[in-house]
Amino acid sequence: MKNIVMNHVDLVDQVSAKIFKESGKMESLNSWIAIRNYLEQLDDLQLRAMLKEK
Repeated sequence: MKNIVMNHVDLVDQVSAKIFKESGKMESLNSWIAIRNYLEQLDDLQLRAMLKEK
């Protein structure tokens, strides 16, 4: 990942994209909404840590 400054919304977008890329599919719109809602509650440090996980 590039070392750029991202705001909270960008971080949520990146983490959710990573989750669905790793899973290979989106179960339902409801599951996507639930994951996004959860991610939006996390702080930036937690989101950055999730992006660094392999």
